Amino acid sequence: MELSVWLSFVGTVLILALTPGPSVLLATANSMKYGANKTGGTILGDLSANLCQIMLASAGLASIVTASGELFQVIKWCGVAYLVWMGITKIRAKSEIHFSREQANERSFSKLYVEGFLMSAANPKAIIFFAALFPLFIDPAMTFLPQVIILAITFLVIDGLALSIYAHFAGRLKVYLEDQEKVHFQNKIVGSLLIFSGLMLALVRKTE
Repeated sequence: MELSVWLSFVGTVLILALTPGPSVLLATANSMKYGANKTGGTILGDLSANLCQIMLASAGLASIVTASGELFQVIKWCGVAYLVWMGITKIRAKSEIHFSREQANERSFSKLYVEGFLMSAANPKAIIFFAALFPLFIDPAMTFLPQVIILAITFLVIDGLALSIYAHFAGRLKVYLEDQEKVHFQNKIVGSLLIFSGLMLALVRKTE
């Protein structure tokens, strides 16, 4: 995998990982309730589910790469369209972030792990997301498995660090996350960056 391709992937994942979503909100809320250390269980659960989803998505992609290079190129362009669609959705979305006010009960690390795993695993769009995102950065002329491993490790590390940052600074970030106007403005920026990333990736692939 070329360094420029990997750096493009890093930039795209950073945009996505730092965007407040269900995983971020759960990690932030649990950090405020149970502390940052125990929230590590929530984060590990989320990442474990992501790893399973990446494996499922990659298994399908592997057979497509082996069977037809042209079909793989079609999937790449679908990935570009998906990235642009996500950007448009972010720009148009209304921010409705609310934290639960209920009294927190003591919960174990393992229970928080299960909660994080189930929350992420219950999202059926995740497999579609990985199946659409990874082909943009995979070269079918190169060995498939090493590229997927690099992308998977990169995604999990960045996502884990982003969730840890949110959990560590949960108290301060709560004020920001509940400011609907600020979150909506951030969504517009993130959406624009996603659209820009998709278009730039499309242009790169087109010139090859």
